[in-house]
Amino acid sequence: MFNNSGAKRKGFLIATLVAALLTALVGYWLMHRLQTDSVQSIQQSIDTWRLTLTLCRWTVIALVAFGWKVGVEHLTKTGKINSAQADQLHRYRWRAVTWLVVLELVLGQGLVVKFLGITAGQIV
Repeated sequence: MFNNSGAKRKGFLIATLVAALLTALVGYWLMHRLQTDSVQSIQQSIDTWRLTLTLCRWTVIALVAFGWKVGVEHLTKTGKINSAQADQLHRYRWRAVTWLVVLELVLGQGLVVKFLGITAGQIV
């Protein structure tokens, strides 16, 4: 068949540029907020969005966990991967979900900071 590595490379480049632009826009917005608003008002808006963002992250983890099989089957049906690769991806499903949960607990929920606070004698 035809080799479409150029199309893959172009798609990767576009996705990278979109991610870089979104990162730059969020960075600009945050710097603008820091220069125009007080730190207390920024902390209050973060506290307002904290539950919503946590639910979004857990929803993404659940979608990965429950949509993994469907995604792998779709890749197999379209011919992007063969059955051996599909079996390998099926074995990686729970490993990936476990790492996502660990990252969420450590980074998203701040368990390292809470653990260090408890060991230092401060109750967080």
